[in-house]
Amino acid sequence: MNQRLFSLWQRNPIPPFEGFLFIELSKKPVPYRIARCFAGQIDARQCHALALSSCHISCMATDMVRGRLPRAKLQRSVTSPCLRKLDTMAMLLRGDNLPGQGHPMGTLPVIPQSLHGMLVSPTRIEVAVHLTIGLEHHWVNLILQETGSRWMCVMVDVG
Repeated sequence: MNQRLFSLWQRNPIPPFEGFLFIELSKKPVPYRIARCFAGQIDARQCHALALSSCHISCMATDMVRGRLPRAKLQRSVTSPCLRKLDTMAMLLRGDNLPGQGHPMGTLPVIPQSLHGMLVSPTRIEVAVHLTIGLEHHWVNLILQETGSRWMCVMVDVG
């Protein structure tokens, strides 16, 4: 039976949602690709909105960790446990900073480069966002979960 399902999947794969985000800091459109583990329920417009939200959250979380954005700016889109972990990371990064050395993640703006996501269920998406800060490349992994009528970030890892 498993071989039969795999063969059927190979003939009729679920197509991903692909598109571009137009972000104010990026000089070029930011490509995104969101694959799905299921068909239906979420359309291209919703995927575009999830990609845009993921991109904004990843940029804001990176700026919060660098001390360039207040925590309050993320409170509407990120859960409290997730914010506490970002606070801890920001504190640890500040601790590594030697006087006169500057922030370890730089001071230049965060520029999104690409976004890859996977809708693992109709209420959960896992996303990896490629960012650059100057010439340095960083990745932000996050999970958005639908809670009631809103999508909230329940996990974010800035690296």
